[in-house]
Amino acid sequence: MTDQGKIVLLGCARSAGEAIEALAQAGRALPSHVEWVRLPCGSAVDELHILRAFEAGADRVMILACYDGACRSVTGNRWAEKRVQGAKALLEEAGIAGWRLQFRNIAPTMATDLLAWLEAFQEPEPAGAAAASSAESEAKK
Repeated sequence: MTDQGKIVLLGCARSAGEAIEALAQAGRALPSHVEWVRLPCGSAVDELHILRAFEAGADRVMILACYDGACRSVTGNRWAEKRVQGAKALLEEAGIAGWRLQFRNIAPTMATDLLAWLEAFQEPEPAGAAAASSAESEAKK
């Protein structure tokens, strides 16, 4: 592993999985600090998967699911996004910055986009993330 923090990708085999396979076919691969976890559908991800990824040492977690209208399970992508929102709340309650968890819609043809997202995601804390997190915490009180 590099000096970059570990990123865990959890995602749909049909969309994200095919994009990752397209990378391999093009002679490219995910960076060494990225771990791919294939799920049958984005809806299969739940808060426990996400929390366990952080518990196992992930610095950041990205959930990848189909676009609306492209999900073979019809609403699997929406369920995944809702579970990410729930997990973010749990992480923030535990003192882990919510920006370290991201949800993205992906299509099988978006391999290059995925690499760009991963590159951006490994950057240090996004500008304003700490201030936004503090403001959200204060609003909840």
